[in-house]
Order: sequence, then structure tokens, then C-alpha cells
Amino acid sequence: MTVSSRMQLITALVQRDPDRIIGTRESDWVDFKSVWPGVGPYDLGTDKGKYELAKDVAAFANAGGGLIVCGFKAVQKTTELYETATKATPFGKELVKPNSYKDVLTEYLRPLVKVDFHWFDHPDGDQDTAGHYFVIEVAPLPEQERWAIVTRGLNEDGKFVRGAWAIPVRNGDTTAYLSPDEVYRLVNDGLRVRRGPAARPTPHADRAAERAALRSRLNMDDTPVLFFQSTPSPLTGLLPGMYATGGVVEALTHQDTLRGVTAFNFASGIHRPEPLDGGLLLTSPPRWGLWVEADGSVTAAVAADREMLGWAMESYGSHQFGRISVFVLTEITLEYFRLVDRAILPRLDGPWTHSVVAVGFAQAPPRTLAPGADPEFPFQGAPQPATSDAWSQSWEAFGDPERDAHAALQRLYPLFGLDVAANPFTDPAAGRVDPQRLVGVS
Repeated sequence: MTVSSRMQLITALVQRDPDRIIGTRESDWVDFKSVWPGVGPYDLGTDKGKYELAKDVAAFANAGGGLIVCGFKAVQKTTELYETATKATPFGKELVKPNSYKDVLTEYLRPLVKVDFHWFDHPDGDQDTAGHYFVIEVAPLPEQERWAIVTRGLNEDGKFVRGAWAIPVRNGDTTAYLSPDEVYRLVNDGLRVRRGPAARPTPHADRAAERAALRSRLNMDDTPVLFFQSTPSPLTGLLPGMYATGGVVEALTHQDTLRGVTAFNFASGIHRPEPLDGGLLLTSPPRWGLWVEADGSVTAAVAADREMLGWAMESYGSHQFGRISVFVLTEITLEYFRLVDRAILPRLDGPWTHSVVAVGFAQAPPRTLAPGADPEFPFQGAPQPATSDAWSQSWEAFGDPERDAHAALQRLYPLFGLDVAANPFTDPAAGRVDPQRLVGVS
């Protein structure tokens, strides 16, 4: 077995199941470090060790962030292109002093990069091995703050060279460096921006890895899925009040829904939000899952099958088509934004980006959507099949649930060749979803 995402790797360590990580290849999101006896993963008593730590952290910060997982031996076989975790090598906590790691990063990185340190225990009862695993979680620098620079270089003897510097970048399973030509271009681009008009905002980064991780955790890899995502800009660190009284955990546990926990929303009378890697995960398999990350980013997944979006639609139309309920689609969309716009967005200043992503909707049998309401209500036309398997649309959040829900549906309906005005629960003139129309049907 291997893991394919940060969430899966952290989950394996939390569950004391390091064997699941064996066979995982190094990539743009994970680097494995074995441990030197009596020294640890980085020898901070040497210039070379300090440089290696600063370089590895900067490389992930200059890419998409990632995990430096200490306590696994990685080997590149002659028949493979990548180094792969081949053996668990847990070690004693006395070999790592997190404050010393922080001091090195503070001294040798500009700007300061956000990192979190995590310890995980090796399973009890192992007669051959004992100890712990140490994970350095590196947050990506926002685009407008890149690049992280290591403020020293190394000579051939492994000694610091003052006045030298480097800009490392994680590239697949290796570390590359920006060339002098690239640095020259960046400097001149910056000068031109200063002299000219204000730079355009950085485009919203697609959080595909988070969607894939949540989809896998819900065992929805073969199920068409509708995702909602919300991301602050810039990513500034930890979302305030994640576990506090009156904070996010309470908002998820006691949701203010339109029609109670048995309706189509992200509330549950059975499941409770679980702490996960500094954030919270709330799931109700096989129907939906919602993940609030430590930095405030939110990813929600909804199954586009008879368990959720196709609820009660099986008896209407051919069995070859996966018909989506207009009512369910509209209610779950509005409930997502009622939760996120009210409980998450106000905790971080600055613009937020909302996204709606439909994955696998055109695969056989395709998901279909009809104009008007569901068949038991006034019916306007035939169901239309989805025309893409990878539909993704984003917009700057309004922070108003009814407006954001309308914006999501406005971007989803064209996937089926329809206009959002065909949805009877919307007010196109006002650009809003009308909650009273939904409650009135129930």
C-alpha cells in the first residue's frame, strides 16, 4: 500500500500505520529523510546541515508547500525514476530540538516561512523497532510574497559563503534552483511593475490536491462528485478560533440549517467534526464530506449519485441517466454557503475565492439536469446531459450566502447547456437563491 496525498500520509501516521507509507514515492508534496545515528535528520552542528534544512523548507515554500517526513529511508532503484520510501526508521525525540530548527529558519530564510512541527508515535508492540516520526509541514508562500531565499551559499567544503544566496524550488521529487537569468528577469519585472500600472491580482490557485484527497477519503474515486471550495487570499497561516468556544468546531457541530439535519446540508446527527492536521473534517459517507484546513481553506464533496444529488430521481427517466434533483442541488449549494460565508469567511480579512467543480459528470452514464423543478412539480423540459468531465468555475466571494449560491448555480447550469433562470428556486433579477421557495416546497 502507498499514500497519494498529504491527508492520507498524516492519517497513516496518526493511526500508527507507517507500513502504509512504504512504497510512496517522493514528489512535489513530500520528501523523506532518514536519520543519522546520534544526529537526527539534519546535523545542525554543521553549516551544511543548517543549509540543507533551510534549502528544503524554502523549496517547498516556493512551490505548493509540502511535508518533510523524517524517519523513513528513501531509495531510488535502478528501474525507477523516483526515490521511494522503503523502510521505516523511527528515532528518539532527543535527536530533534524544534526550537533549534526554528532558529535556523529564522536566521537563514527571507521572508519567514510558516512551518509546523509534528511528532507521531511508532506502533507499540513492535519487537524490532521503536521511536517516533517527525514531520515538518511547510506552507506555500503566497504568490505576491515569493520567493523564499536562503541567505547563504555553500562552498565545496560544506562551509557557508557570506554574500551568496540561493532560491530553491521543489520540482517533482528533486530541488531545483532559479537560474541567474530567471532572477534577473524577476528583478526587472518587479521594477517595471513599480514604474507602471498596478499589477493585476494573482489568479486563484486550483486546489486539485485537496479535492483528490477528500474524494479518496470518502471512497468516491469512481463516483461523479460536485465540489465546493473556498480559499482566502493571501494564505496567512492559521484560521483563528478553529477549536475555540464559539469557534469553527461549534459551528460545524451545531449548524443553523434550513430544514434540520435530515435535509440536504452538511450537518449530521451522528458524526462529529474530527481534528485533522490543524483543521477539521466532517464526513457522512457515502454522501458528502467537508474539510476545513488549518489556514481556513474549505473543500466540500457531494456525491452525484442516488445517495445525494440524485435523491429520489431514479424513478424519473431512463435508468441509463443519472438525473440530478434540482431541489437537492439548490439546497445543498445554499447550505454550503450559509455555513462557510457565516462561520469561516468573517474570521479572515481580505478577499476570498469560491469555486464550484464538477468531476466525472459526463462519464457514462452521464449526470443530467432538467430546466424547471423536479418532475413532481411543474416540469418544463427534458433532462440535459453534462458536457464535460472536468468543469471548474471560480468567482470572488460576495460573503452573502444567497448571492454566492446563485453565483455557483449560475456557473454550474451551463455545464448542462442550461441557464440558471431555469431554476425555480432562484431570483435571477436579484441574483439570489430564495430560501423561502425551498422551505415552501418542504
